Amino acid sequence: MKKYLPINTKTFGFVEREKQKGRYVHNKCGRDFFYYCLNYYFPNRFNPKHLNHLEIEEKRLFGFKISSYMAWTMLQFIKIAKFLKSNGLSLEINSKKINSFPSFILAILTPNRRSSSLAIKEIERAIDNKQACGIDITLGYLLLNHVMFVYGYDKDNLYVFDTHPEELLEYKKMTKDKRFIMKLPKSVIKKHWSMFGRVWAIKP
Repeated sequence: MKKYLPINTKTFGFVEREKQKGRYVHNKCGRDFFYYCLNYYFPNRFNPKHLNHLEIEEKRLFGFKISSYMAWTMLQFIKIAKFLKSNGLSLEINSKKINSFPSFILAILTPNRRSSSLAIKEIERAIDNKQACGIDITLGYLLLNHVMFVYGYDKDNLYVFDTHPEELLEYKKMTKDKRFIMKLPKSVIKKHWSMFGRVWAIKP
């Protein structure tokens, strides 16, 4: 049995990751995840034509505009807690409430002791409660992670929205157009799970 957020995939504000020299820019998944959450809750305010992922960065709504190579500093999210609060939303990372930039950094750097199975169950509860959430898993090196907006789930998979095909992740594109609706097997999540695996939840 499949369960999904109440989203119309024909009208949802899908976007594609920007490119440089013909290649997708890396290390922008957090920005794109937050954009998808905002589009889910406020589709008339945040969408491909108005305040999309690129305009949000250009206007520095989440934090400083920095190069992809400096993403490890997290300065691009120095204002995220305040910004979400101003829009009636709150952020939790691994069930820890984020109310400031220091608490955001602490949640990112604190090793996670929960199993992938518990993380998946938390994701499923969020979907059942119609709350925006994301799964954040390790791709290779210890701190190289990728967070994706979760659209739904079934017994064996999560269904996620991405903005480009992540080469280091074994998931399957569900459409033939530019929408990156992906089937992410739970077995792949378990394979990539580490002490820095995270569940991101955006709650009203």
